[in-house]
Amino acid sequence: MKWITFLVNCNIKYYIYKLYKEDSIIIENNNHNAKTLVILCGSTYLIKYFANAEFLPIAILSKDNIFNIITSSSNQKFYYKLTAIEKTYIIAFPQCALNKKQKSHVNFLENIVKSYYKTLKKYEIMNEIINQKYLKNRTIQLLLSILLEFGIVKQNNIHIPFKVSNKNLAIMTGTNKTTISKIMKEIYKNLNIKYSSKKIMNIKNIFNIKFY
Repeated sequence: MKWITFLVNCNIKYYIYKLYKEDSIIIENNNHNAKTLVILCGSTYLIKYFANAEFLPIAILSKDNIFNIITSSSNQKFYYKLTAIEKTYIIAFPQCALNKKQKSHVNFLENIVKSYYKTLKKYEIMNEIINQKYLKNRTIQLLLSILLEFGIVKQNNIHIPFKVSNKNLAIMTGTNKTTISKIMKEIYKNLNIKYSSKKIMNIKNIFNIKFY
């Protein structure tokens, strides 16, 4: 609510998107109006798509993470796609309006800086994952980062409260569904990471997890 309260008090126009699981927002590079998107609640993953059909995973974004839509002056054609992993609310508002109001709202500026810092860490985490040479290691690191951020711990068990499909895992690791399915079968067999009947990822005993 702090974002909405700030925007209302500053008379800044905003729009709220409600995304259900697998819903997406396409962010074109030719958008002439720079905007800011903030995740109010939920979780999404951000992918950059190029004209040659290649794509680059950017980050997994969750509550209070910020993404700025800034038009690129280069001739390179690309767009961003923000996809919901679970039901997610996103608020969008003009970047120029925020810049004008920041100077007179020091306390809120501090919150913005913290949100940018949290978002930068998400970019760094995804960059480390994508830089893994082997797809198996890349997938394991992604799964552990998801469990670390969204996991709910009960005694020695940890689980995430939403489904992460092989399709989503394939996109976030920069591979395809067939490859990720083979890797996941190997992970289920050799690691203590499992899916429940509802496809919710869980680790029965986090202290018994073994890497291979």
